[in-house]
Amino acid sequence: MMLTIGLLYLALFALAGRMQRHRPVLLDIWQRRSWVAHLELAGWTLLSLSLLSLWLWTDVGMALVAWIGLVPLLGSVLVLGMTYRPAVPRAGVAAAAVLTIAGLLI
Repeated sequence: MMLTIGLLYLALFALAGRMQRHRPVLLDIWQRRSWVAHLELAGWTLLSLSLLSLWLWTDVGMALVAWIGLVPLLGSVLVLGMTYRPAVPRAGVAAAAVLTIAGLLI
């Protein structure tokens, strides 16, 4: 589950970071880099990888239900963080990377 949560948060962050409206809040000084143009592709790839990571579960049906519930939960963390505390979604990237690595190792 840690792998799925980490990949899903990173996907939502990348997709939101590619949008012109959210880019200044999320990326701050990084918004002028050349890799920003590839964030949309990275976001959709991470989203599909998070969906594919559900096959690691023993009960894939329950994992799919959990994934569907995690999409709005992590999206709301991202949106509320952008609205009230922009440092929270940026710190969430580091936490999601740690969760992804821990999910791969466990």
